[in-house]
Amino acid sequence: MSQGRDVRSRQPISVSLSLLVAVLVLSDGGLVMAQGARGVISDLIRGTAKVADDVPLRKVDDLIADLGRSKAAREAVETEIRGAGKIGKASEAVKGLSRADEVLLLLGKATKNLDPSVLKRIEQLDEASRESALLMAKGGEQLQRSLPDLAARGRFLQEGGAETVAAIGVHGPDAARAAMRLDEAIQGGTVIAKEGTRAASLADFGRVMTRTGDASWPFWKTYIQPHWKIWAGTGALAAYLAAPEMFQDAAGGLTEAGFQRLIELAGATAAGAIRGVGQGAANAVDQTTEALTQTFWTSARSRSAMIGVAVLALAALAVPGVRSRMRSVVRWSLGASSKPNNPDDSKSAA
Repeated sequence: MSQGRDVRSRQPISVSLSLLVAVLVLSDGGLVMAQGARGVISDLIRGTAKVADDVPLRKVDDLIADLGRSKAAREAVETEIRGAGKIGKASEAVKGLSRADEVLLLLGKATKNLDPSVLKRIEQLDEASRESALLMAKGGEQLQRSLPDLAARGRFLQEGGAETVAAIGVHGPDAARAAMRLDEAIQGGTVIAKEGTRAASLADFGRVMTRTGDASWPFWKTYIQPHWKIWAGTGALAAYLAAPEMFQDAAGGLTEAGFQRLIELAGATAAGAIRGVGQGAANAVDQTTEALTQTFWTSARSRSAMIGVAVLALAALAVPGVRSRMRSVVRWSLGASSKPNNPDDSKSAA
């Protein structure tokens, strides 16, 4: 009796498992459902970047969702579609196709030198994932052109991750150059991290440019690139990569909190110059003057400097030659101020 009840109690579990296996096997997307987008996208990136199959890639799953929310990513896909429509015979092939079919056509071209199974697996992804795949294929190709050395490219890809490749795919060759500049500076030890801020990494660049790229890339081009040495050498760049939302608003402008943080890290003059790039020189002068005044009167170091200047002045007055010169200057200034400005006034007074 109890054995019969055990068999019946196990039947629902067995039936559920059988149904699940059947769905995975019989569905056209069964392979992708079982493996997820991670393996497909990783193979695509390694293939287009032409690196070894065992180069590890991180953050692939979250990346697809981040790109789906990015206006810059959608515009990059549109640019690719429009570009394909302007190329001779390609215009006839693209004409009349839906957006999804256009993306598949472009993916076919990007993966023509890869294992055909890669494209087949990508076709089984949803539309948003296919668009993300197109951008990462574009980023992988750009990385391959920008870093011809295989070993350097493999290391760059491993440390930057899929997010950095995606950032290059979205923002183009300029982003590739920016990422390589950051990588070189990190390797050379010229990106400083102040106490309380973690060290910057190449993966940080990819994370920032994919998660908040609509604001981060304009911010990077406007405020960071023209003042690279200040950002890298004062700890400001490491602070920005750790918390970009402190420095930038939704439009890629410098926030007031970011400006104050720049004053702390780089000094008021440098912060004013950086802010002036985006907001105009006239406003920057007023803001810099105010920042200098606030910093000077509130800084303990500045108060010490004032005391030091006073001590040096008193010491200088102790020298006879200096005292004599000062008396001459005072007498001259008093005599000049007592002279009448109008010659006619002096005659009438006489």
